[in-house]
Amino acid sequence: MLPIIALWLLTSAPTTARPPVPSRTPPSQVVEVEAPKPVVLPRPECVDSNGRTVCGFQCKTFGPHTACAQTPYGVCQVLVGRVYCWDPPRVAIFHPPGAVFIRPECKEVRGKVTCGFNCRIYNGEVRCNNTQYGVCVSHFNELVCWDPPESVIHELGGNTPRPECLDASQAIGCGYHCKALRTQVSCASTPNGRCEQNNDRLTCFDPPVLLHCDHSGPPLPPP
Repeated sequence: MLPIIALWLLTSAPTTARPPVPSRTPPSQVVEVEAPKPVVLPRPECVDSNGRTVCGFQCKTFGPHTACAQTPYGVCQVLVGRVYCWDPPRVAIFHPPGAVFIRPECKEVRGKVTCGFNCRIYNGEVRCNNTQYGVCVSHFNELVCWDPPESVIHELGGNTPRPECLDASQAIGCGYHCKALRTQVSCASTPNGRCEQNNDRLTCFDPPVLLHCDHSGPPLPPP
């Protein structure tokens, strides 16, 4: 009889619930981001003309004249019976607007040839910018062109704002935050600069650019 009672007490005793076993979740998967592939630049070409060999890019020949650009981002055009070539500075190559490089151009007027960006012809004169972020305006029968400092383009890249030009009588100035008096114009050289007018005096200041630009590779050259 006693074994039966002991068995009944054992079966009727409350059981202690075991703590749930934490489910083993798979470790988070590490997504590897592929490094950008280096830009494959076209190989230069060599052209034989009039007993000499010229090598480079965008090579052109006209009569006895042969010339090539030094980089695949340069331009060569035949104008007024000659071949003119021009290569943009590296800051213009590495930091084009919209990360798409557009080839510069050459223009001619009255036998004078100039190459660059945003080229303009006015009153028998032709001028261009050295970078895509420059500006050219006409002022008193002449063209005035201005480019932001390279340090600004290195810092801001495709967000570099276009500068302005402001005139006062025969004076003209180009840059950022320009201010003018009756015969004086002053501008900051950087978008972070500042110009102030105090009575008859204009004062502009630009803080130094402290960014160190590390290039990983240039954009694709234009076809």
